Amino acid sequence: MATPTAAARALLGRVYRSVRSQVASTRLQRARRSVATGAALTDKVALVTGASSGIGLALVTAFARAGADCILVALDRDAGTNAVDLLASQGHRVELAVADVSEAAQVRDLALTVSRGHDRIDVLVNNAGVFLDEDRRTSASCVEDAVIERTLAVNLFGAVHVCTAFSPLLATGSRIINISSVMGQLSGRADGFAPAYRLSKTALNSYTRSLAADLRPRGVMVDCMHPGWVKTALGGPQAEIDPEEAIYTAFFLATRPPSDETGLFWWDCETIKW
Repeated sequence: MATPTAAARALLGRVYRSVRSQVASTRLQRARRSVATGAALTDKVALVTGASSGIGLALVTAFARAGADCILVALDRDAGTNAVDLLASQGHRVELAVADVSEAAQVRDLALTVSRGHDRIDVLVNNAGVFLDEDRRTSASCVEDAVIERTLAVNLFGAVHVCTAFSPLLATGSRIINISSVMGQLSGRADGFAPAYRLSKTALNSYTRSLAADLRPRGVMVDCMHPGWVKTALGGPQAEIDPEEAIYTAFFLATRPPSDETGLFWWDCETIKW
């Protein structure tokens, strides 16, 4: 059998990328319709961390609209209460839980409290995250231990604490979605900007793969995703999209059919390189 020429390989690559793009576009359109029409998560229980504003609040809103019983986890009680009141004004009943995910003991207490009212968690979203000003102002050759430690405490260990504490509550068919970033990719060219944040997201991606392999026999799907450059306190006002436009990949992952294809990195309903 003849070896394909460089031109033939390039053509096959373009066809493959085109097909992938069409599939991703279809998934994205279906997710948008599901969010708009509701009922896709009826009788499901969803827990979202870092949910008093931004992407987390947009996710809770979409999940509640789709019929899920939602638990909104906030660091600050007042901010969480305001978010729950806002959702109530839109006709959504959402539970408020207050915890600092960087503190393992608080997360264990949270899981115990949740278990008294719910016998399972169907969708678990690790959205809580930080992007410290000190990290934005430094480079990889100058970053201080304290900046890395504070960043990892939330962005990595926070997700680990939540997944460990809530693992016993995960039902067969449950989904874990870790909000990551392309800044954590090892593929492609990087720069020296925000070394602590990049490190935390690379580590979160690695943890996602390990956890997916661990929980696959239980039928629990674990994936991570890049939401885009979002107009939040973390993303800043110059970002490209509103939080409401950043939720569709997570909604797709929360509702896609059961599959052994898990432990993947997603963006706009399409898998991307690590």
